[in-house]
Amino acid sequence: MKTEEREQFIKWYNENQDEVFDMQKEIASYCISDVNILTLACVKFRELLVASGNVCPYTEACTIASSCNKLFRRNFLKRDTIGLILRQGYRYRDNQSKIAIEWLLWEENVRGITILHAAKQKEITLGGRLVDGYCAETNQIFEMMGCFYHGCTKCFKNDRDKPIYNNKWETMNLRYESSISKIEHLKKLEYDVIVKWECEFKKEKNTEIDEYVSAHPLINYSPLNVRDCFYGGRTGNIKSYYKAKDGEKIKYIDVCSLYPWVCKYGKFPVGHPDIFVGKECSNLDLSKTDGVIKCKVLPPQTLFHPVLPTKLNKKLMFPLCYLCAKNFSEEECHHKVEERAFVGTWVIDEVVKALEKGYEILEIYEIWNYKVDQYDGKNGGIFTEMMNKFIKIKQEASGWPSNCITLEDKMAYIERVFEKEGIKLDANAILVNPGLRSLAKLILNSFFGKFGQRENQPKTEIINQPAELYELLYNPAIDVTGILPINDETLVVNYEYREEAFSTLRTVNVCIAAYVTAQARLKLYSYMEKLGSRVLYTDTDSIVYISRENEYEPEIGEYLGDMTDELECYGPGSYITEFVSGGPKNYAYLVYSPSKDTIFQVCKVKGICINHEVSKVVNFDTMKDMVVNGGQPQKIVYTTFERTEDHNVFTDQREKVFRANMLKRKFVGQDSYPYGYKKLING
Repeated sequence: MKTEEREQFIKWYNENQDEVFDMQKEIASYCISDVNILTLACVKFRELLVASGNVCPYTEACTIASSCNKLFRRNFLKRDTIGLILRQGYRYRDNQSKIAIEWLLWEENVRGITILHAAKQKEITLGGRLVDGYCAETNQIFEMMGCFYHGCTKCFKNDRDKPIYNNKWETMNLRYESSISKIEHLKKLEYDVIVKWECEFKKEKNTEIDEYVSAHPLINYSPLNVRDCFYGGRTGNIKSYYKAKDGEKIKYIDVCSLYPWVCKYGKFPVGHPDIFVGKECSNLDLSKTDGVIKCKVLPPQTLFHPVLPTKLNKKLMFPLCYLCAKNFSEEECHHKVEERAFVGTWVIDEVVKALEKGYEILEIYEIWNYKVDQYDGKNGGIFTEMMNKFIKIKQEASGWPSNCITLEDKMAYIERVFEKEGIKLDANAILVNPGLRSLAKLILNSFFGKFGQRENQPKTEIINQPAELYELLYNPAIDVTGILPINDETLVVNYEYREEAFSTLRTVNVCIAAYVTAQARLKLYSYMEKLGSRVLYTDTDSIVYISRENEYEPEIGEYLGDMTDELECYGPGSYITEFVSGGPKNYAYLVYSPSKDTIFQVCKVKGICINHEVSKVVNFDTMKDMVVNGGQPQKIVYTTFERTEDHNVFTDQREKVFRANMLKRKFVGQDSYPYGYKKLING
């Protein structure tokens, strides 16, 4: 338990230590009370969703996100607004797998020849058949046989005459025979046909092959994968330590309901896009184009807060030089243009902002051009009605603001909310209800996540019949990942569909999810670019920064999308005097409250529950020592509940190591710069 809770417990214990404590009686009473409270909460939750949108969260869904999605589709979704993106995307003509391109590029390198393939142009048709690659000099055809699509006899040995689950007219034998027939047909036309099975090439792949193909410029010509533009929030420290000087205060602000604000007021793609590839993209003016773009960009070298994210070293980074970031280089950047540039897929709005800040586009590979819909204050907005419904519930459950004393004050507040948000609050429903408020907030923040769900999720089945097990084991479209015996008659089987076989979910549109997070990052960036080097830390919707007189100060508000004071809970005018951070989700600070004339210590580290014992090791002082003085990482021993595969629950002692992790930017002392930053530190 936390220190404050422990103090309350010790006080209670000292007052009652002479009383008899019947553990069995008390724990039974606690469990009964806990279940009763949970039951009542579940009933209220169901009543709310049934009343709000005629959705039962228990019989029609299994997560809050899926409940919200179903409520939206049932009550607010308009016809022909959200398209379902097929698993293979929109470029059917170039539907050639990435591994096929890799093999063809490697064959070119090994054989010293030029092969025409989909990464260079449309696939070639020879003898009435599409082929993966063709070399005119040697009269050779190159065919990569995907094991699932072509019925590999090594990978799929059993039930080869059984219909495939997603195509009842095909079997593995039919696919194999069709593939062999194509090869024989091409050979009869006197072509030299080189065949490589997918499983064979995967076994042959090594570091040399991987390094060659990953560095090859043509690997970027593979079709745009919309999931590649779905990035998370901007999280990390800009300074590792700062103590406020005379005339300075450190402030901590966050955007009020950032994701709900984006869902209500942001723009979103409608329907299906027009696809532009290669040279076709040059005809588009990006400032007047909405959608998603795959391109190669060259960042400027003097931008303190870069715009475009990229995934490197299993982190979301914002670099100015690709190679510097990849190698976590501590040196000044001297790389060439092609080494600094990087390829990515982004929502076009972010790229337009990047161009404004000095980025250059070196090459455009593909654009999905969408029509968009946006709320204009009166009409429009795909999600506006859904957001308004639960914003109303949240606002009413928050109670009256502290400055609403008289009836006139309250009526004026209702009018202000209506003018600002277009939502008419019910004066009789405005009552403090923390549980209802938390639920409405959860629905608002969880809503968009379903659109970005990974479609090929692991699945679990409880099996009682041998035939059911064999059906899964010998289904060529399924990979069984685990079998757990429960008793002599029951098994729990875990499985996934093969990447080539899973179906598109009708609840998913990754482009919409990407639009939400992109617009959220741009909202945060609008404050970061004005604050400049005064920013100490950012976390998706919040900023810790140095406040000075006569310098830009973000305006504080109370409505959706406004900045709010995160330190207000310590009393009016509270501010941070000292801030330290060991990396993303790893920070501590001292807050001074003028009204209480007290300094509060706050420490938060992702993955570590800071209870009374842990707080002796993980606190402001130890983090400061670690970051400023290079102190050693701290080992933490804690007790946790564990659940085994056979569903037993037990407590166990575990260890974690508390350490700094500052790799997203290049640190020089307590200051940091983006990888690739060229401006002189003293300049």
